[in-house]
Amino acid sequence: MQKLIIADDERVIRETIYNLIDWESLDIEVIGLCKDGIEAYNMILDESPDIVMTDIRMPGLSGLELVKKIAQTDQQIQFIILSGYEEFEYAREAMKYGVKYYLLKPCNEEKMIESIQQAAKDCSRAKIQAEKQRQQSEMLYIIHQDAMYHLIIDGIFAIEENRENFTDYMEEQIRVYDPYLNFDNSRCYLYYIFFLEQKYLESFLVQMDKHRKQEGTNGVFYAIYVKNTLLLFCREKVEEEILLRWSGKVSDLIEIKYEEYANLLKLLETALYKVQRYDVIYAIHRTKMLTILNNQNSLRYIQKVCRDLENSDMEKIEQCIGKLLKAISQTSQLELLKMLGNSICAYMAKVGACSVSEETIFIRESNQERNIEKLRKLTIEMLEESRKVLCRSGQEYGILTERVMDYVKDHLGDSDLTLKKIAEEHLYMNVDYVSRKFHKSTGKKFSQYLTEQRIERAKELLLEGNSKIQYVAERVGCGNNPQYFTQIFKKIVGTTPGKWAQQMMGK
Repeated sequence: MQKLIIADDERVIRETIYNLIDWESLDIEVIGLCKDGIEAYNMILDESPDIVMTDIRMPGLSGLELVKKIAQTDQQIQFIILSGYEEFEYAREAMKYGVKYYLLKPCNEEKMIESIQQAAKDCSRAKIQAEKQRQQSEMLYIIHQDAMYHLIIDGIFAIEENRENFTDYMEEQIRVYDPYLNFDNSRCYLYYIFFLEQKYLESFLVQMDKHRKQEGTNGVFYAIYVKNTLLLFCREKVEEEILLRWSGKVSDLIEIKYEEYANLLKLLETALYKVQRYDVIYAIHRTKMLTILNNQNSLRYIQKVCRDLENSDMEKIEQCIGKLLKAISQTSQLELLKMLGNSICAYMAKVGACSVSEETIFIRESNQERNIEKLRKLTIEMLEESRKVLCRSGQEYGILTERVMDYVKDHLGDSDLTLKKIAEEHLYMNVDYVSRKFHKSTGKKFSQYLTEQRIERAKELLLEGNSKIQYVAERVGCGNNPQYFTQIFKKIVGTTPGKWAQQMMGK
């Protein structure tokens, strides 16, 4: 049920509106009748209504001023403006702030109900869109966290193995993970929170995550913790006052300092060299502490086998999966098994053997599991599912490109289909990276491939006897524009859809 406020300085008008309409049948609750704009503004702040029906001119704070003030907040409210003929200019001004509904006094019940129903529908659509954006933003945040986690692990274990070539190695790794990180070689900041005892760490992380969600920012994109020191990786400067607030001022000993770096590579070089000497390092992964143990050899072996999977034939894939299954079956430490499983799953997602949502679910379940045998079973199941995808016959173009192709096939009728939509909302990857991969494996730009697929599907429909161009155009994603469909068909095939169908059927 949506909430509505009525604001009018004339008591008889606001009470007449309230009593005139069967609000329950509209699934709307009237939560307040306000005598002026000030009272309405305060009620909006307190009650967060969905719809506000307001007179355009009121003492104290007019309806127009109310609309302007609410436009400056994060409140998503639909306004219905009530005014007389002589006040139309005020209403025109209100429309600049997104107000779509305008009723002239006196207005009848039917028009009022129609406006309320339309505003209610707009509210519902806005909520659905906001929730979708919130979920997508959260998913992207999780993906960034997972990518950073494995980048950190790769870096820590590369220091010892590739110390002389560490910079070159990390530069290559950042390029590998860039589709998930979108850093664009931008400046970064490394904050040190000294003397933050581990018993206070969870409270700090909860406050940090709460701030991230409230402010809608991912300024702090990762963190690691060693020996009472928290290192925050940030995209932008963070006020020391905010950091102290997150810490809850648990200790007067806490000290804060920061360093600025030209890019992520420079930041990681500094941070990883400083922490790699510790026996235990905690990766702060979505407010949870994941232990990075000194089991370098095991992880290096797993990573090497995973790299061997890429561009391998079916026989080599089976051999690599077998090695990974054997390593998982022989691991006796719970935390090490989590780390190995998470690393394998992240690689499988990177090559397209599992979806990002599947990776997220696996890592969440893995990190929550406390029984090593259940964790082993979970990891083996993930590997077996990945094997099925990797060994799927007909993988001519590579997993990532074929996932794009599969999506196109299943959503060919979507007139808004773009590579950006597929990359960001389905693959959760950088669109430029996906575009490069697609073009490299197919030799075609995505737009060309999409057009060809639409024409091929159109031919099938035409041969099935679907002679109505409007119908065919809609089925292949050309919407309500048969003229556009005919133009692209003729450009590709050399003749119009109707003539082509007649030629094919021998008419």
